[in-house]
Formats: sequence, C-alpha cells, structure tokens
Amino acid sequence: MVSVTIENLLAFIRKPESRGDYNIVWSGIKASHRPLRRLVDMTIGDVLSWQDSIDHLYMSEAAGAYQFMEDTLRGLYAEAGLRIGDMMSVQNQDALALQLLKRRGLVKYQRGEISAETFANNLAMEWASLPVVTRVKRTAKGRTWTVQPGASYYSGDGLNKAHVTVDAFMAAVRAVRATDAPPAPSAPETQ
Repeated sequence: MVSVTIENLLAFIRKPESRGDYNIVWSGIKASHRPLRRLVDMTIGDVLSWQDSIDHLYMSEAAGAYQFMEDTLRGLYAEAGLRIGDMMSVQNQDALALQLLKRRGLVKYQRGEISAETFANNLAMEWASLPVVTRVKRTAKGRTWTVQPGASYYSGDGLNKAHVTVDAFMAAVRAVRATDAPPAPSAPETQ
C-alpha cells in the first residue's frame, strides 16, 4: 500500500505532466497518429507498439498521466511487476510512476541517505515539467551547460519547460516523510 504522502507526490507530478489525464498523449502528435483507443483500454504492449509506430515522426511519443516515453516504458513495466499484456490502467500507470520514484531515489530519500534537493533534482530529470531546485550541470549532444533553479532540466530543447514553482515542488517532496520509509536492512546476527 502506498502512503498518502506518496500518493500526494504522484498527484503533484500528474498535474503539470498531464492535468491528471491518464489517456493523454503529447499534444504535438497529429490526430491521425493518435491511438485509436483510450490508453487505459490498451495493454502496455499496445501502447509500446503505438509509440514505436510514431517514434520516427515526432520528437516525443509521451503517453499517459506521467507522460511515459517509449524507451522508459519498455524498460520499466517488468521492473514494476507488470507484464506486457497488462492494461495501461490508472492503477498500472500509478505503479509505473511509483517505480520511477524508486529509480530516482525514493527509498534513499526516505531513509535520509540523500537530501530533499537531490531527490527533487532526480525527479526533475525524469519529469520535464518539474523544475530543478539547485543549479545542475547538463550534458547533451557534446556540450555542457548549467541549468538554473526553477527551469526544467530539459529547458532549451524546444519542447519542455517547468510548470510548477520550486517552492511548491519542494513542499510536495518534503511531505514524503521519513516515517513512510521502509525499515533499513538489518545487519546479520552474529553468534
């Protein structure tokens, strides 16, 4: 079961990514290239096949409440305990997003092993609508530059910008309290 604070963080992410719409796809995709069915009525495999079919046509094939990219989704569903034949349901999209939170350091953050700022910046590297909260270096296409607090990690790519403030984002991140943390692994007993 997911804690209320983690559910709140997922809701916070959904709002700027998709306005909470589990069936949305990137707005730059022409109507003739959009899925014929709602995403929640498709399997994960169907969504991946659709994304693959348009990948060469668009700069993004982001789909669902958390705007999953094809390459991310392809490597994520099994890690989240799902199968390619499972539906892209509301519950499964939330499970996929929770797995992304874990990939980006949720458990380490809950245990106090990384700071709120580090966790927030990790999330900003996953979801382009979230701002970086401290200056970060970014390297792409052979060049390196500094991304300033408040900007999307992906700003400057012609597609993305941050849609929430640093203060609002940090409040959502800090609300994921250490009391939600799984217990630290115990040391083996010695005889």
